Amino acid sequence: MSADSAIVQDRVTGLFGFRLEMGSDSCGVRMQARRTGFVTEEAAKTVFDRLCRQRDARQSRPRVNDTVQSVCEGWMLACEQELEPNTRYNYAWLLGLIYPYVGRVRACRLSARMVERAYRELEAAGYSRTTLRTLDLVLAKAFEEQLGRTLGARKPRESDDERPVWTLAVARRFGDHVGEDRLYPMWRLLLVSGLRRGELCGLRRGDLEPVQGTLTVRRQIVVENPGSRVRVKPPKSHNGVRTLVLDPVTLKVLAGMAAGSASQYLFAGRTGRPMRPDNLTDRFNRLAVAAKVRPIGPHQIRHLIASTLLDAGHGIHEVAERLGHDPATLMRYYAKVSAVRRLEASDRIAELVTSPEPTNSSPEASSGPVLTVLGHELRRRSSRRRATKAIL
Repeated sequence: MSADSAIVQDRVTGLFGFRLEMGSDSCGVRMQARRTGFVTEEAAKTVFDRLCRQRDARQSRPRVNDTVQSVCEGWMLACEQELEPNTRYNYAWLLGLIYPYVGRVRACRLSARMVERAYRELEAAGYSRTTLRTLDLVLAKAFEEQLGRTLGARKPRESDDERPVWTLAVARRFGDHVGEDRLYPMWRLLLVSGLRRGELCGLRRGDLEPVQGTLTVRRQIVVENPGSRVRVKPPKSHNGVRTLVLDPVTLKVLAGMAAGSASQYLFAGRTGRPMRPDNLTDRFNRLAVAAKVRPIGPHQIRHLIASTLLDAGHGIHEVAERLGHDPATLMRYYAKVSAVRRLEASDRIAELVTSPEPTNSSPEASSGPVLTVLGHELRRRSSRRRATKAIL
């Protein structure tokens, strides 16, 4: 079968794809390679020819005596159609970190000790443990899918440094400083909603509903590669598509900005094109420095909102819906326990454990502690409502 006859074009999407018989495996099970999503016919033909050579050479899997670099590069090529362009770039960058240390080692001779030594040297070179833990995940996945082999290397330890998060007072100081900025509506929306920077850049005027007082998140703008090409794509996950209820002040400033803009995007540059996520981060950090607060980047506002709303008594699912996250992910990465809450928990458990039991069993005598607890709970809920209003 020739490549020209095997490659077909989808009539709906216009993308190219093919289906190729790869023979049978060692157990006699039929193998078939199906690839779709190619933008051009030439790209599909390149992968088709490679798979044909692989099939004809009877090398359906890489050899264990290949080098680590060739195994990883083969895995990247095999996953080309499954990964987003920016994900492919990040994977290639991560794997490129370890090539100078073990890239020329044969895959069959790569030991866990070699990998762990490379991690230690990379950490000494200045790379964070978070980066190294991600590298370990990608490297282990490549070896598992290409060779069916587990490396067995111990993951680098989690970082001891806690990521800084603003307090409400710092957020108010930043909000006051950017009050005269041209993009003040965007900064206010960020502070009260915690949108991702790509979601902020992808908002359009039609996403705002002034009558209903809502804003719908439908898309995001991402930077794909070092070539600085940007692309519009759906939100990060299915939870990212959501409708936010806005407070009256935020709704008013957004409606005013939408009415005076000639661009279809809600937040655009002076040329009318949508803002780039990397430019948004640079502008945010410059304004933070001018406001004399820590330039932590706009993504950390999500951590501030998550912790503040949870401390104010809102449910996990309510906060996760507003941030466009899974509840389990929210509790693992975004919820932070403040020092005030630690003290409250300490005083509360001491009060419950050490309070003496009532000696009189009459209903009138036993109602005293109950009323006291109810009074504490009402005061706590009132303070939570005040904290929620302070965010808005």
